[in-house]
Amino acid sequence: MKRVTGKLFRRALRVDLPENEKKTLERLFTPIWIAVGLYGAWKVRWDYLAMLFAFLAFRSGAGVAKLLVYSHHDGKLLEDTEGRVLRSIAKVTRLGLLLEGTFILAFALAYKALSAVSTSKGPAGAFILKLWFLGLVFGFAFSWLIARNNRGILLRDQVALVLFFAGKKTAKKTGETVELVKSKKDSLASRFKK
Repeated sequence: MKRVTGKLFRRALRVDLPENEKKTLERLFTPIWIAVGLYGAWKVRWDYLAMLFAFLAFRSGAGVAKLLVYSHHDGKLLEDTEGRVLRSIAKVTRLGLLLEGTFILAFALAYKALSAVSTSKGPAGAFILKLWFLGLVFGFAFSWLIARNNRGILLRDQVALVLFFAGKKTAKKTGETVELVKSKKDSLASRFKK
């Protein structure tokens, strides 16, 4: 729901975010998690609920790590803003992104630990837990590879980032308008002096 809201805001406010420079490499993420998920489902075959969890476990761990790394990356990009007000807003936005990513990671770890203790008994449960942690490690490594030396925004549909860049765009237009008014005023004043 957050992604849909962010996408709607981005289109409604006509905000252009810096493009992800490694978009083609990032497309490998989906085939990799599907392949590992199919392997996991095949490994625990004939237990249909375990097959579903095994298919999604790797993706779940990788997705959590990806969100955390991407939040950190996009937050660092906000530090390059100009103007005191925009820098303050950038710090708040970055803090919000990092807190959200850290909260989701902590929540996912707690959930996996509790579910491993309470419901996942036997070799299938241990295998699913291993897949999740493997996905977490893969997610950190893959996301770091994408985020390294990338000047684009990776969480393009994050509402906080869309609103920040909309505010930056508005501040830029306001600055341009103020400069235009000042130049008109100066030219008008110089005409009266003559």
